[in-house]
This record gives sequence, C-alpha cells and structure tokens, in this order.
Amino acid sequence: MAQPKLPTLAGQWVGLTIGHSMPAHLWQITQQGFTLAIATRWEHTSAVTMLRARLSAEGTAFSIGPFRAVVLGPQHFVVPGWDTNDARGGRGPHFDVIFARPGIAELAAPTRYRHYRAEQALP
Repeated sequence: MAQPKLPTLAGQWVGLTIGHSMPAHLWQITQQGFTLAIATRWEHTSAVTMLRARLSAEGTAFSIGPFRAVVLGPQHFVVPGWDTNDARGGRGPHFDVIFARPGIAELAAPTRYRHYRAEQALP
C-alpha cells in the first residue's frame, strides 16, 4: 500500500484569530518529512519563538504540544484554541486560529474557516 502524499507546509503562513481582535500570528515553517520547525511571532513584535510539530501519518493534522492543527488543504490549516488567554491577562476563552498562505488565501481564510466549522457541524 502506498504512503499518502504529505502536504507541503514549508513556507510563510499568516494566522487570523477567530472571534477576537488580535495581531496576526506570523509563522515560517520548515519541513523535513513529518517534522515541522516553526518560527513564530506576533505581527507587532520581532521576538521569535521556535516550536516543533509532528505531522500525522495521514498528513491531515499536526501536533504542537497539546494542540492539534487540522490541515484543510495546501492553503489553510486551523489550530483550535491556539490563541490562549495568556495575552489577555488570563481572562476570557481560547480562540481558534486559521492560518493561510499570504495573499489570496489569506483573504479567503474567514470563509474557509466557516466552511470548516460547517463540515465539522460545529456551532
């Protein structure tokens, strides 16, 4: 049986927090097989944090610590609950973040997120 083709996640990504006004999440992903190295920062800062992630065997998701990102295709992925309330003094809920390639995909991200929610039958 052939292995599924892994998605290519390497490159730049822009994350939009859903349901709360926050600066963009800017990610630069380097990929080696199933391993992802992510340089992440907020759009209004220059401080970079390095993260490691592991792509699932099917290539449909990846794990970053306790978070599970859902790959929606070559232009988008969602990290449910990624925008935690630590940036808001510990108050309020966690928010989903949809990531998109810069450009047209970035503009389409809110619509793609709504489709994702509808596909999952989530409110």
